[in-house]
Amino acid sequence: MYETFKVDRKSISASVAEYIQDLITEKKFTEGQKLPSEREMAQKLNVSRNTVREAYKILAAKGYLTIKHGNGVFVSKEEETIKHLTSQLFLRKDQIVELFTIRKVLETKAVELAIRNLTPQNKRELNSILHMTMETLSNEAGKEELAQLDQKFHLTITRISGNSILLRIMNSLIDLLGDARFETVKIPGRAELSLRQHLEIGEAIMQGSTDLAVKRMNDHLDSVEESILLNKNKNGGDSDADISS
Repeated sequence: MYETFKVDRKSISASVAEYIQDLITEKKFTEGQKLPSEREMAQKLNVSRNTVREAYKILAAKGYLTIKHGNGVFVSKEEETIKHLTSQLFLRKDQIVELFTIRKVLETKAVELAIRNLTPQNKRELNSILHMTMETLSNEAGKEELAQLDQKFHLTITRISGNSILLRIMNSLIDLLGDARFETVKIPGRAELSLRQHLEIGEAIMQGSTDLAVKRMNDHLDSVEESILLNKNKNGGDSDADISS
């Protein structure tokens, strides 16, 4: 497995890190697996122990490895890797556009799959969430509670889709999405508009109208994205970012 390792013009530790990362990506090292010790890996790759130690630190910082002092170095769980990568992002305007581009891809597909897997129990669950949201709005609940209900609506649709990988990705993105969602509900009138749009999406899902449900989800995410960007413009933040795309 190690015979393909070659050092390029990068620093040796960076080259080793990239090589091991490729092995993880190719599943030659699997989730939870213990990697060879620094000494063993150094011998296999014909590099120094210090080089391997630095490579392990690089991959730990990137979320691919977990270093357990006294126990060794292990391949991180996939969801932890994704969560670590997303935690490095910040919501500048250009990143908001990129975030919502990804949301539209994931959540419109989730709607399509959810309709295929819809059951009476799923319908009751969606209705329950929408009812709770309406009650929360009428009681002038706090922004955090509204954000949590909004999150629950979107994750429930993803779970009903029946695609475990899609759900794992959405769960891993939840911290990043949470920042955008909390920012959204602070905008005057935005929570009420989102509720109406959730009702429309839910109605289309329960009717089994795939095209309409996908369109309404896409329109909803377009609307939320526009609200956040307009609010940032109003507050003068990140004025140099490109929001035209």
